[in-house]
Amino acid sequence: MDLFRSRPLLAPTLAGKYGVAIPSHDQVSLESCDLPDTKPTEYRADAVTVLRHETEAKLAFIIEVQLKHDADKEWSWPVYVATLRARLKCPVVLLVACPCPAATKKYSRPIDLGHPGMTLTPLMVGTGSLPLITDVTDALQRPDLATLSAIMYGQTETESAAVALGTFRKMLPSLPEEQQPLYCEAVLGGLPYEVAIAFWRKLMPAGTQKFKSPIMRQFQEELLAEGEARGEARGEARGEARSIVTVLRTRGVDVPDDAETRILSCTDIDQLHAWLAAAVSIGHVDELFG
Repeated sequence: MDLFRSRPLLAPTLAGKYGVAIPSHDQVSLESCDLPDTKPTEYRADAVTVLRHETEAKLAFIIEVQLKHDADKEWSWPVYVATLRARLKCPVVLLVACPCPAATKKYSRPIDLGHPGMTLTPLMVGTGSLPLITDVTDALQRPDLATLSAIMYGQTETESAAVALGTFRKMLPSLPEEQQPLYCEAVLGGLPYEVAIAFWRKLMPAGTQKFKSPIMRQFQEELLAEGEARGEARGEARGEARSIVTVLRTRGVDVPDDAETRILSCTDIDQLHAWLAAAVSIGHVDELFG
């Protein structure tokens, strides 16, 4: 959502692709996302963007981000639109960004409000409507769309995901330095955890480890913990391998240099355990590898 909040022109840019007529305007502003009514329930959108001419609101956008289908949205979204329309006295467009194709299909169905002719059909932003940005030059000209492309297409391990994330990774270092954390955090926050942390590893050579957002600090701590665990595992494997060589030689079994190298270079702890168990009884080192 930070991407929509910090780049308010993104909502009208996306809506224009659906045939929404963008009125003449000289201001784009972020508005309060609170959409209260007279009931105790408080309705809050993820983001609201408004186009104004002088001080008059001309067109507003409600932006919602949905990772999965939520049937309650069929009832709350019409309230969002009607409440904001009444507050600003201008047309309102509902944009829903959703990386899940199954949820997108369900959300794309018109919401029948009951009164003849009154339906609300969310404008869905996802892999079916968003262009796959594949060219770095194009990405640098449209970093907002390139970032959304990386988020939407990068959800699973597919060829499209590799292309979208690869384009974003190449684009990131060429962006103005003050913009890099925003776009980087938007992608990492929008991807599934395992995909995000794997992508973070690829981003680290670009200097992204200096970014200080909470999600980036979390990933940095995860990688440090993984490094420590790998170090401990390597240490255990080296100790086990040396024990095998020691047991064999103590028992008088000849251990040639090539066999010693093979044993000491092994990092498979299960294999090393098996070799150590065998080392107490075999008569020739070749029996270890048979």
